[in-house]
Amino acid sequence: MNKRKFLKSIAGISLCAILALGYVHQEVEIVKTGFLINKHRSEVSFQLDQYRSLVYNLSRLESPKRVEAILCMNDIALCMPKVKNKRRFSQIARTYDEEKPRMKKSESLLAYVLDRFSTNAEAKVAE
Repeated sequence: MNKRKFLKSIAGISLCAILALGYVHQEVEIVKTGFLINKHRSEVSFQLDQYRSLVYNLSRLESPKRVEAILCMNDIALCMPKVKNKRRFSQIARTYDEEKPRMKKSESLLAYVLDRFSTNAEAKVAE
C-alpha cells in the first residue's frame, strides 16, 4: 500500500511540475512575442521616417521642374544677368570658404569625394 501511495504522490508531483513548466513556457513565449512586436514597431517607425525623408528629398529635387513648368505656363523667360549688373562680394566668398566641411580623419577619400556630389538640401537619413 505504501508503494502505491508513493507512486501516486510521484505521479501527482510530476503532473504538477509538467503543468508548471507548461505555464512558465507559455509566459516566456508571451514576453518574447511582446519584445518581438516592439522591435518590429521600432523598425516600421524607422522605415517610415526614412520614407518621409526620401519623399521630402524627392519633392525638393522635383521643385525646379515645377517652377519651370509654372514659368512656361505664364510665359516668363529666364535670362542670365548682364556683366555690368554682376557684383562680387569678397566677404561672402570668404565666408563660404570657411563654411566648407573639412574631411574628417575617419572619413575615407572616396566617401569625401562622393559626398561632394550630393546636394546640401537633402535631409539626413538616420542610420
